[in-house]
Amino acid sequence: MKHKDYKILFISVLNNKTWQLEFTKSSFFVGIIAIGTICLISLLLIIFSVPIINEYLEINTVDRKINAQKEIISDLSESIDEIGLMKSYIEDIIGLEEGEDIDPAKVRFMVTNNIPNIKPNEGVISDEFDIDSKHFGIDIVNEEGTSVFSIANGVVVYSDYSSDYGNGIIIDHENGYYSHYYHNKENFVKRNERVDAGTVIAQLGNTGQKSSGPHLHFEIWKDGKPINPLSFFQDYSKKSDKLEIENNEQSINK
Repeated sequence: MKHKDYKILFISVLNNKTWQLEFTKSSFFVGIIAIGTICLISLLLIIFSVPIINEYLEINTVDRKINAQKEIISDLSESIDEIGLMKSYIEDIIGLEEGEDIDPAKVRFMVTNNIPNIKPNEGVISDEFDIDSKHFGIDIVNEEGTSVFSIANGVVVYSDYSSDYGNGIIIDHENGYYSHYYHNKENFVKRNERVDAGTVIAQLGNTGQKSSGPHLHFEIWKDGKPINPLSFFQDYSKKSDKLEIENNEQSINK
């Protein structure tokens, strides 16, 4: 039996070229069967691979969750360590006996009072904080002999005299903060003495070669860096403002 030949003619619309594909009836059916088999195998592969893909995606999701949990656990571990250190620090400051529980009210009082919150003196500012000129504090002008207060709870780490700054005091507030008080007329506290916020630690004076008149040179340091004290005590008046007000009042009276 003679097989009939079939032809498919292809004509290009771009260059008018033509080409044709010839096949017999039997080769046509074989091709259809081959294409069908390939499609069927591909479909079966897709069907069987879906669970594998889903499982892979689930494993990836679980892996991401595990990594996220590891980060949380790591953060918790660091927090627990920090809490342990803070607990030890608080117990040391409060002075608990072995087996004694921490009083939460006492802890709140201690933490609050170790942050600068009390003015060192009620004078006026004659010279402000200027890190560029290495003036790391403020100069507070007042009458000689007025009280100088500790701005927070802490331990005196320096109380002595120097030729430049006269009678000076440095207090460690045990939380990274240090406060400095210079040119005092007289110091009332000694090294290693524990002081409370608001304790009178000195008298404002005019001691030391760098003092040009009765005033308190006051500094605050945090973690080894100077901080502008006016960021804590913003209601200080400036000497220049006071002089301007007095001049204006005199002009009005005239």
